[in-house]
Amino acid sequence: MSTLDPSPHVPDPREDSGGPVRPSAVFSADSSTSSPGDARRLAVAYLRDHCPGADIPAVQVVLSELVTNAARHTPDGTWTVTLRHADGMLTLQVEDSSPRLPRPRQGDTLDGHGGLGLGLVDSLSDLVTTLRTPRGKAVVAHWKVDRSASAGQGESPV
Repeated sequence: MSTLDPSPHVPDPREDSGGPVRPSAVFSADSSTSSPGDARRLAVAYLRDHCPGADIPAVQVVLSELVTNAARHTPDGTWTVTLRHADGMLTLQVEDSSPRLPRPRQGDTLDGHGGLGLGLVDSLSDLVTTLRTPRGKAVVAHWKVDRSASAGQGESPV
């Protein structure tokens, strides 16, 4: 389900992070109600509204690559995207139903059989992690966001 939750989520104060509690906004989309293009368009709207300083084109490419991989490499092709911005960090998570962890292709990746996606994700993100989930796995891209920066705030093709 595609959602853009304009109301901030305030973490439980019992979850002490050692600093002040700051609100975050969350965006999510999934393959049952959204196409990858819908997810990109909604993500751009979310970033413009909630994440000044985000590199929108980089986030779009990473989202596209991760959703494409999820659709291509899972038995049912389903995925869920979540974007969260809090405390100067932007996190993009793409979860799918495959327990198989992603592996970068070795050798010639320009042979027309794919294999460039994970390299792009890695180079366009500050950090990429993979987590096992009850459903399968999640690939998570992280960016530190400088609110004073204007990088990526221009028009971006969707």
